[in-house]
Amino acid sequence: MRVELASPIDVGDFRSQANALLAQQVPPADIDWYSEVSLARGFKFRGEPTADARPPPSALHSIVPRSFVRLTELVVLHRDESRFELMYRLLWRLVHEPELAGARGDADMAQAQSMAQAVRRDVLRIRKSLRLVPVEPRAGVALSRAWCEPQHRVTETVGEWLARAVPKPPWILASPDRCVLWTGRHLLCAPGLEPLTAHAMGDGQWHELAAGIAEAAPSAR
Repeated sequence: MRVELASPIDVGDFRSQANALLAQQVPPADIDWYSEVSLARGFKFRGEPTADARPPPSALHSIVPRSFVRLTELVVLHRDESRFELMYRLLWRLVHEPELAGARGDADMAQAQSMAQAVRRDVLRIRKSLRLVPVEPRAGVALSRAWCEPQHRVTETVGEWLARAVPKPPWILASPDRCVLWTGRHLLCAPGLEPLTAHAMGDGQWHELAAGIAEAAPSAR
């Protein structure tokens, strides 16, 4: 069975699809996960979520520990193409083997934890080295830019942190994976840039990129 996800990092879509597959009792071996589709433009973060904005708990929440939910959020950002297969297999096993939650030495769980740790290290590495560089104002509009080359798909995660660390807008965080624009109210996402292209861009081109991202999401203005 081919299961296509909305994007390579859409943990919400993965959870929804996984819940439906579990309800149908579809075993892991019968699923071919496919996620390598283009990352669309859109919103990633719009300030602190309210209680009403959080998704309602599913029946699985009474079975799957919160630690596994967080583990999934991290592993999905790893570049290993087998990450969705691994996490669904673990989810299946947690439902059918409840003792797995407290087991030690399990190969699948060890692999998932190792992948999650790699993602954490990547986020910390980028956060420590990231520098916002002021861009020459254009028509009275100031802008800052930053570039990173993550090992995993963590650009948006770093962008969420940066929006809290540097709330004064606007700034743009670019990587080969994604471009993230902080408007002060919204974190807007767009496709990434080639490193050679990004490093050759002048101040005016950075302003044009920011304007283009904002224009593509008119409802965020």
